[in-house]
Amino acid sequence: MPPGTVASTDASRLKPVESRVRTPRRKQGTHTIHDVAAIAGVSSITVSRYFNAPEKVSASVRERLRQIIVETGYVPNQMAGRLASAESRLVGAVMQNTASLTFAALVKGMSDGFDDEGMQLLLANTDYSDLREERAIRSFIGWHPSALILTRDDHTPDAEALLLAARHPIVETWGVVKDRPFHQVGFPHSEVGTLLTEHFLAQGATRIRFALRQAPQDFRAQQRAEGYVQTMRMAGLQADVDNAQCEDEYEAGAQTIDRFAQEPLAQRPQAIIFASDTMGVGAVLRAPVHGLRFPADVGIAGFGDAPISARLSPALTSVRPKPYEIGLKAAQLIKALKAEKRSVAEPSTQIVPCELIVRESSRLQT
Repeated sequence: MPPGTVASTDASRLKPVESRVRTPRRKQGTHTIHDVAAIAGVSSITVSRYFNAPEKVSASVRERLRQIIVETGYVPNQMAGRLASAESRLVGAVMQNTASLTFAALVKGMSDGFDDEGMQLLLANTDYSDLREERAIRSFIGWHPSALILTRDDHTPDAEALLLAARHPIVETWGVVKDRPFHQVGFPHSEVGTLLTEHFLAQGATRIRFALRQAPQDFRAQQRAEGYVQTMRMAGLQADVDNAQCEDEYEAGAQTIDRFAQEPLAQRPQAIIFASDTMGVGAVLRAPVHGLRFPADVGIAGFGDAPISARLSPALTSVRPKPYEIGLKAAQLIKALKAEKRSVAEPSTQIVPCELIVRESSRLQT
């Protein structure tokens, strides 16, 4: 090459990674973005785009960078990126129970919603504890996330203060209640209690019971019970809320049926609304011990429309929520706010309605 000639850095002219003479591999995390850029013969900005906006990098350069990153073990320095842009690409999501199929679907909706934006969902599980939620919120806010997604609205006073002071979008999902200062995506759980109560009232039932497990931290179930109580009172009827003495939902459903079987025939409820399908399953499995049949002896219904509900004998009537759609809409809302550069905006509410799925268990024989 003649003196003074500058070598081309066009990635398409560089030799394949496999043919280069390799230097001793450094420990993962010790390579920098500048190292990767130098090896690939591109700018550091191009490497950054590979991670944050890969569609803006040509296919050949993306493949070459992929091979180099695999070889070097390079990991982007998220802290450095945040300091440079004053913005994190993380979205914190604080879940009440990540082991639940319902919340798993909620998370999948969020994840799918963010997938095309290069935003990363970071989860925290609180197991229904408001104090654990407060710690998670405090930790996430310290990372200056793009947004926070929560699954409850009854935060501790300190957590509420942290959220009110935040400069990024806060979205409360799963439930919807009035007069909240944050965005909400979900449905009013009290309306679930109303929907199921009206289903039995329309069939002529006047003695309807609502069954809960011993879990005061599950405040959404309490909201469904409140909807039931209000509907019974509006109908001029006595509300009957039964609280099991255990937290396990299957056992709580079984205990509800045990108590029902001991009541005089004239005093037994004509219908029982369970706080969850899992409690309803426990009731169905326990009923044969007492020789009880649904709905001949009592009509029953649950909430959640778990996969097993349609496979029981009798099939369990339930209210079907749409957790995936809720998660997806929450992600879409955050992306819209981000595109409009509105960190703080007038709180909005998006209702994702539930659906009553009527099956054999609740068809009263009048």
